[in-house]
Amino acid sequence: MDIRVELLVGTTVHDVDGKKIGRIEEIRVERRETALMVEAYLIGASALIERLSAWTLVRPIKRLLRARHIYSLYEVPWQDMDLNDPNRPKLRSASRDLRHAR
Repeated sequence: MDIRVELLVGTTVHDVDGKKIGRIEEIRVERRETALMVEAYLIGASALIERLSAWTLVRPIKRLLRARHIYSLYEVPWQDMDLNDPNRPKLRSASRDLRHAR
């Protein structure tokens, strides 16, 4: 399935029960010969911070959020995301089955 990544980033993701999980902030890919294959989607408010954490100014914010346990970031494997309707991506599982990314 071919999907335009620039349209997918920023869309809100819900679980199978309709509960809002967060927005897709980053897509992790792996290069394979002539194509890029999606490995995982980073979802949640802290995913944006994760993307920007290479900047020196953002790192203290990231540490502060982790220390206060308000760092919400989920790494969802590609096979756990239903993209039949790219405008409304949803998980194939419930939010309680998600694991926080490290």
